[in-house]
Amino acid sequence: MMGMDRSALEIVIGLEARKLARATVVRVATAAALVLVMATTAGGYAAAMHAGDTDLGRKAASMVTSPGWDGYTALGATSVSVTMLLAVGVVMSWSTGREFTDGTIVGLFAIPPALRTIATAKMLVTLSWAVLLGAGEAVLLMTAGLLLGLGAAGATGCFATLLLVSVVLSAGVLPVMWAATRWRGYLAGIGLTLAILVVTNLAAGFGLGTYTPWSIPVAWTMTHDDVSTLLLVVPVMTAAIGAWVTLRSWDRLQLGTD
Repeated sequence: MMGMDRSALEIVIGLEARKLARATVVRVATAAALVLVMATTAGGYAAAMHAGDTDLGRKAASMVTSPGWDGYTALGATSVSVTMLLAVGVVMSWSTGREFTDGTIVGLFAIPPALRTIATAKMLVTLSWAVLLGAGEAVLLMTAGLLLGLGAAGATGCFATLLLVSVVLSAGVLPVMWAATRWRGYLAGIGLTLAILVVTNLAAGFGLGTYTPWSIPVAWTMTHDDVSTLLLVVPVMTAAIGAWVTLRSWDRLQLGTD
């Protein structure tokens, strides 16, 4: 039975990966995230360092907490958090919610793989894409930092930090898959994504970054001395809860009920 389940999971993962690779929403989310993170981080840092007498330069300078790689990485973490939360939240919502809005959920009841297996495959595939996107953002920002004249010594640390932030945040967005399942459509998941984004930005703006799961990674990046690394467990726990409630919801799905 375990072998059959594993085989079924591998098959469904392959199907979900192909759907994700062909989806326009995924391509748009990927391109937009990469372009925006470069523009806001590399462009913002360049403006802060070389155009400080302009309005844009002054605004950018206020977001750079320190010179060198530390300040650049902190600015990058802020950009990565916004782009990853939005892109991953939208794609996760689409991956789950489209089954309901397109009516394909009916067919899923008629095929052999259990609904839990399908939900697991969706989570694994979207998280794998999110890790690749996060790695892409980290590589781009590290390269941009080198081109901006930052020393090579801190490049690896910048990459590792930004990759960690992107992965932790992506996993922490899993509750949107539950929302898309609970309210049977991707709009519910996108709505929760936007709510998470607003709450995260408000928490960061009011100095409460350590009080929400999605702002903790950025707060940790900006102030290592004041924010314990152990707090990163909070978004990981959020991810685990999101995965559990999503699987539970798919286990209990019934046709013709809300």
